Amino acid sequence: LHGATDFRIMQGDTLGDPKILQGGGLATFDCVIANPPFSLDNWGAAKWANDPYGRNLWGTPPATNGDYAWIQHMVQSMKPGTGRMVVVMPQGVLFRGNVEADIRKRMVESDWLEAVITLGEKLFFGTQLSPCILVLRRHKSPEHSARVLMVDASKILTVRRAQNELTEENAAEIFQHYLDYTDKEDISRVVTLDEIREKDYVLSPNRYIQYHQEEQEPYEVVKARFLAACQEDRDAEQAFTQLMNS
Repeated sequence: LHGATDFRIMQGDTLGDPKILQGGGLATFDCVIANPPFSLDNWGAAKWANDPYGRNLWGTPPATNGDYAWIQHMVQSMKPGTGRMVVVMPQGVLFRGNVEADIRKRMVESDWLEAVITLGEKLFFGTQLSPCILVLRRHKSPEHSARVLMVDASKILTVRRAQNELTEENAAEIFQHYLDYTDKEDISRVVTLDEIREKDYVLSPNRYIQYHQEEQEPYEVVKARFLAACQEDRDAEQAFTQLMNS
């Protein structure tokens, strides 16, 4: 809310008793942005299967981890047609199994997921976890349809002694990768839903991005250079010995 002048703050249990309602349902918005509590325990799973606001559209998350409850709450808060959302999550949502894997599969198949961005470590107080950003849209542009942008932004940060920082310049660089929506070695790759299906709906960008690999010299070349260096060392030692004995 830094710099915001038009806002309304409601205090309450967002998952158990949401306050921002309209016409008996959740109020919907063009933009939904959140950094909810990571891996919240005892978040109220027992009532989720019969959620009156339809927030269990992809399933009920584990009772011990509410990450996908927050995601589905935000999805249902997107306005039809124009709604889009950005949420900060622990990277576990990208690969954890069991019930969350089923929910993640349904999220991918909805074709609302537009981008996955992994961030670097030590960006949050009190945790070493590396977070990620999920970007979803109710209606993606035709060129983004059936595709997801994967961005590895783990190296885009400013290193500090106790805690790393995401400066405005860092954030602008990451945002530019999102705007470009293209393949960049070591940074990003646009993948199809078929590629995600082939990897069992795991969404970790490092499973898809092409990383630069240094060319490796053939073993024979390395061995020959090593033997030549050994011979040069022996020759130098022999010459030194002769010099000392002369």
